[in-house]
Order: sequence, then C-alpha cells, then structure tokens
Amino acid sequence: MSFTQVLLCMRKSIEEEHPYTSELQEPLKRPDDVIEAIERSKQTGDHSEIHNILKDRNINLRTAIEEEIDGVNKKRTIARKLLEDAVNGNKIVKRELDIHVKATDDKEDSINYALEIDFEGILSEESPKQTMVLYDLLDLRVEKRSEHNEAFTNLIKHPVIASFIALKWKKTKWYFYTTSLIFMSFLLFYSAFIIYIFNRPEVYCSKLEKLLSEKNSKGILFPEDNSGTKQEINECERHQARISKKFLADFDDNFIVCEVLFLIFFIFLSAMEIYQAIKLKRQYFKELENYIEWVVLISALITMMFKEIILQSNWEAAVIRGIAAVGICAAWLELIFIIGRYPFRGGDFSIMFYNIIKKLVRYVIAMFLMIIGFAFAFMVVNYGHNQDSFENPIKSTMMTLTMALGEFNFEDMYNTFKEDSTSRGFSMVLLVLLILFGTITMVNLFIAVIISDISQLREDVYTQNLINMAQCSILVEELLPSCILNKMRVEDKMVVCLHNLCHKGCSGTKLSPNLKPVVDQLNEIAKLNSEEQDRTKSHKGKGSSIQTQAAILISGRTF
Repeated sequence: MSFTQVLLCMRKSIEEEHPYTSELQEPLKRPDDVIEAIERSKQTGDHSEIHNILKDRNINLRTAIEEEIDGVNKKRTIARKLLEDAVNGNKIVKRELDIHVKATDDKEDSINYALEIDFEGILSEESPKQTMVLYDLLDLRVEKRSEHNEAFTNLIKHPVIASFIALKWKKTKWYFYTTSLIFMSFLLFYSAFIIYIFNRPEVYCSKLEKLLSEKNSKGILFPEDNSGTKQEINECERHQARISKKFLADFDDNFIVCEVLFLIFFIFLSAMEIYQAIKLKRQYFKELENYIEWVVLISALITMMFKEIILQSNWEAAVIRGIAAVGICAAWLELIFIIGRYPFRGGDFSIMFYNIIKKLVRYVIAMFLMIIGFAFAFMVVNYGHNQDSFENPIKSTMMTLTMALGEFNFEDMYNTFKEDSTSRGFSMVLLVLLILFGTITMVNLFIAVIISDISQLREDVYTQNLINMAQCSILVEELLPSCILNKMRVEDKMVVCLHNLCHKGCSGTKLSPNLKPVVDQLNEIAKLNSEEQDRTKSHKGKGSSIQTQAAILISGRTF
C-alpha cells in the first residue's frame, strides 16, 4: 500500500467513525415502521405518520436506529436518519423539539406562568453523554455546508438546543478556561524566547560593538575605551558573529527555565489539538482558526529545532527567521480568536473580526487581480527611469498595494521621469485610475461589505457562540470518565421565567440577556403549542357531541 493510500484510509476513518459508537450499540428494535414511514413521506409529503410513530413508540431524536445500506449495517441516531433521508427532515426535527416546550399557566401575568423545556427528546437517562444529537447537528452542518447550511444552523439555534447548550456550557466551561490559560502561557514563553534571541540592550551593546569594530580595524583596544563587563563583551561578540546556542543546551544560563516551560506548553497544546482533531473530525478541519493554531505550533517547533543557526546570515537561517516571524504574529492573532471564544463575555468583537476575515477572503481575490494589473503597468511605464520601487514584479506589486491603500508618494513619482513627459503622462493616468478603482472604489467596498448588514453579523456572532460552547461540551464528554460525567449532567427539565418583573415566588430561571432570541422563540412555540392543543380539544368535543346526538336519535327510534 502506497503512502497516499495510507493517508486516504486514515482520512476516511477519521471522517466516517462516529465518536458515540458505544451509545449506538443498542439500536431500536423493529425499526421497519420508521424506515417505511420516512420512505412514504418522500412521495406523500406528509410527516404526520412519522410523528405519530415516534410518539406512540416513545422514540426520541437520540434513539439509535440500524439498517442495511448497500450491504453494510449502518447505525445512527433518529435525528441523523431524519436529516439525511427525509425530505425537509429539518421540519420533522424542529417539530419534535417544539413539542417539548409548554407553558405552566395560561395567564402571562400569573406568578405561576413560566415555560417548561423538556430535554427528554435529545437525552438518554442511561448514558452519561448528553451531546449526541448536538454532535450530529454540528457534523451535518459541516458536511452539507454549502447546500443546507441555513437549515442546520436554525436547528442549532432552536430554543431547546440553545438552552441545552447554555446549561451544558456552565458544566464544561472549565475545560475552555484551562486551554485558554495554557495557550496564553505558551504565548508568553514563546514571546520571551523570541525576545531573548533577537533582542539585546542597544545602549551599552552599541558602544561595545563600536569598540569591537575599532579593535578589528586597529588591533588595539585602549583601556579607557573599554566599557561593560567581560560577559557583556562576550555576548556582543556572539551577537556580532550571529551565533546562538542549541535549544535546551545551555544549562548554565537561567533562561533554560523559559525554554523548558516553552517546550512543555508546546507539547500540551499539540496534544490538545490532536485530541480535538480526533474527536471533532471534519468539524475541526472546517475551521480556519485551527489552521492558524497549527501554523503557530509548527513555526514554534522549527524555531526551537534550529535555534543554533537562526541568527546566521545564510538563506537557510533567513527562511527560519521568516517562519518564526509568521509564527509569533499568528500566535498573537490567535489570541484575539481565543478571547472571542469567551461566550457573551466581551468576546463578540473578536468573533466579528473572525467572521469578517472569512467573508473578505472572496473580495480580496478581486482586489489582488486589480493590484497585479496596475503593478505590471507601473513596471512598464517606469522602465529606464530611476525608480527602484517598480524594478521587478514582486516589488512593483507590493508598492502598488501600498499606493492603493493611500500611500501614493506623488512627488517622488512625478519627479522620477524628469524630462520624459510622455511616460509621466501615462504614469499619472495610471495613478488616477488606481485612485478611482482601488482607493475609492475597492477599499470602500470592503467597508460597505463589513457594515452593510450589522444585524446579520450579530446573528452570526450568536450562532458562533453556540457552536463554540457546543464543541467545548463535546470535547469534555469525550475526555472525562462516566463517573465524573454523571455529576455534570444537565437536568432533564428546565423552567424559564418570562416575567418582566418577577418576585421571589416564581419558580422559573431567568435566562441571560444574551439569550434573548431563545426567550422570544420559546414564547412563540408555547403559543403555537397551546393553540394546537385547543384545536385538538375542540375537535374531540365536536366528535363526542356528534356521537351523543347520534346515540339519542338511535335510542329514540328504538323506543
């Protein structure tokens, strides 16, 4: 088997293996009625039969179902079966979630009025793991991202699911705080490592370097010219020679402590990223942030491995320094995203920043094409003149990009052509076009894209917060043993208080103001459920009345 085949097999196993395999070991007995009802609904467009079967057999969304597909027995949850096989299966799942919301009183101004959410539809009392349905929703959202993203996102924002995520987050948030602390510690020692290698006291070292240069030219160093200790002179000589010791090799230096801690936190972070990739599977590889984290880790590893040559003046050292520069920059950028993962605690700005970056990528391509066109044009027009900024395509592209953002250097560009008024004329025309198409149009288009739909941006922030909390909960359930998970279980029912002004006698729990969308949707669902119950009672009343009248007529005719 070739290396490529091995990689394909590994990728296939990572994507297909379900993390809740043990929870799927006891599938539904006699699943044929459910399977056949789903198949019939594809033709009839009626989901009522499916709802009736689930209700009569007491089947919830978390129940496992097994069926043979293409000669292979496949196990999955009812929720996943409905979403993958039924037409508009999201409507079926939504309805099954809706029926678990009910009002405790019919009068909104009563102290007994509250909304009860029953999580029975997504939980199992027999298993300590409660995020099985949640994992399926997140996984399907990633798998079918382009076609059906909105349907799965709406299910994640459903008040039953969102309330469960918020409650589960309270039990598992310590994991996120721990990982955040580890990353911040890693970043602290990474920054200290970079400072130690590339920074030195410029005040006295510059004097010593001057003396050392005089020593090299004269061969004699007068005592009155000497300043600094012997150790300082040796350090300056080492920096001048661009020599650095191996990583974890200088045990006489106190900085070895920083290197050891840097390595420890690097190992911790790498292990955590591998663990997340194994447990979250395809969800992990769809997040841009995870790739940034691997850029940070790989650059940190290369910086540690090649510390001995990183200060040298050859091209290999220059490449390593470039990788280190990208890595430390990405690490501080990642800190912004880490802060954004603190749900509803001031991290909304960071999530907006993250979402805007993903949104702007498609527009950057158009701007990049425009910049390349102007870069070639300026390179041609400036040929034969003393203008080094446009002497090659790469330099011309970077200069044009800087100009498009407002740094025109008009006077230098104008005076470059001297007596060549023809080239100057073409150059000025190109500059005007760059200002119109680049600075005025393209850059302002970026701003318009960002601020055009603030409400949608806030909605995306709310969704991303829920996803972040859900992924954290899934990772914790996969990490901890059952004995601990049993103590971290979310209660099967939750009573939500909806009063504007509430007294101590109210039995409900106030939700966070950041979960206001949940409160609004709960109210709407409860009203719809109440109206449906009234209609059902009305139909039953009419039916019993007709039966009574028929009995009276029959009895009258008999006598």
